[in-house]
Amino acid sequence: MITLTEGEQRQLDVVLAATPIANATLFGYVTDAETSVPIVGALVQLSGGYQTSTNNDGYYQLEVPPGAYDGLVTADGYEALTF
Repeated sequence: MITLTEGEQRQLDVVLAATPIANATLFGYVTDAETSVPIVGALVQLSGGYQTSTNNDGYYQLEVPPGAYDGLVTADGYEALTF
């Protein structure tokens, strides 16, 4: 608390430390709907510009700030999936 009296002038310099925000992780596999074969190189995108591609096992992992996102998964030769 700071108390100021009439006519008083006081300088108050403040230095704040940022509170680190822990990221959230979205991960999983992208596979063929009929064969369950992993889809290599599928693009997994989230609103806000977050994206990654699946590896040789069809696995992806995205670290993002906590929040709500719209998503899109695309791969050559497959229908796009939104979530």
